[in-house]
Amino acid sequence: MFNVEHFVDFFNKSGILCKQKYSLKDKNTYKTGGLAKLAVFPNSIEQARTAIDFIKSQDVDYSILGAGSNVLVSDSGYDGVLISTDNLKGISINGNLVTCYAGEKVCDFLKQALYNSLGGVEFLNGIPASVGGIVTMNAGCFGKNVGDYVSYVVSSSGIYSFADCEFGYRTSRFKVNKDMVISVCFNLENVEYDQSESKAEYFIKLRKNKQPKGRSCGSVFKNDGYYAGKVIEGCNLKGFKLGTARVSERHANFILADQNAKSSDIRRLIAYIKQTVKEKCGILLQEEIEYLGKFKDEDYT
Repeated sequence: MFNVEHFVDFFNKSGILCKQKYSLKDKNTYKTGGLAKLAVFPNSIEQARTAIDFIKSQDVDYSILGAGSNVLVSDSGYDGVLISTDNLKGISINGNLVTCYAGEKVCDFLKQALYNSLGGVEFLNGIPASVGGIVTMNAGCFGKNVGDYVSYVVSSSGIYSFADCEFGYRTSRFKVNKDMVISVCFNLENVEYDQSESKAEYFIKLRKNKQPKGRSCGSVFKNDGYYAGKVIEGCNLKGFKLGTARVSERHANFILADQNAKSSDIRRLIAYIKQTVKEKCGILLQEEIEYLGKFKDEDYT
C-alpha cells in the first residue's frame, strides 16, 4: 500500500498526467480486469524518467503498459503505479533510420515506413501492439524478430545500442530489468513501395488464415523448441472450455474470452493446459503472456 495523494501531488507538480482508480478493461485485448490504483501518462523522455525515478525512490511497485495485447489483468486490478505509454507519440525518419516513440501503434509505424519505401519488418503487420511492447518482448513471427531491426533504444535508464539490448527469444534487457522503453530507432531496408505493400498484405492474410477471431492475447505460450499449439492440440484440448474462457478450435495456442469473461477463468485455463501437457507429454509450457496484478490461489489450479 502507498499514499496515493502523495504521488498525485508529486505528479501534478511535475506536470505529469495521472489518474486514480483507472479502469484497465479497455486497455488490454482480453477486455478483462479491474482498476489500477494510480496510472500515470508521461508524454516525453523527461517525464517518463521523472516518473520512474520518483516511484523507485518511494519503493513502490510499478508496471509499464502499452497496448495490452500480451497482458492478463487481474479481476481485482493493480495496486501499484501503472505507467502508460499512451502519450509517448512521435515518428521521425532520417534515411533508413526510423525513430518511433513507445506509444505508437505498430500499424502506424509500419505505415510510415512503407510510405518512405522502407521495409524488412512487414512480418509485424497485424499485431495489435505498441512499439514499446514489441521491442520489450522482442516480438517475432514467421522466423523473424523485431530486435534484429533495432539500432538503439532510449529507455528510462539510458541509451542502449543493439548489442546492449540483450535481445533473446521473447525477451530483452528491458523486460528482465523492468526498464521502460521510451523510444526506438529502427534501421530498415530500402524496398520498392509495391513490393513492401505486397509483403505487408501477405502477412495480414497469413494471420487471418491461421489465427482465430475473437478476444485473445495472441499466442499464450512460447514456442521453445516445439510448436505449443501442436502440443496442446495433441492433448485434445482444442475447444476445451473453463468458465468464460476456451481454447480456440482453430489454433490451440490461442485462448479466447467470452464477452463477459473473467481473468480468473483465463488464468485457470492456462494452468489446466500446462498441467495437462506436462502430464501427457512431459513438457512444461512457458507463458508468453504477462500478468498484471495479483491472482488468487484458486486461479492457479
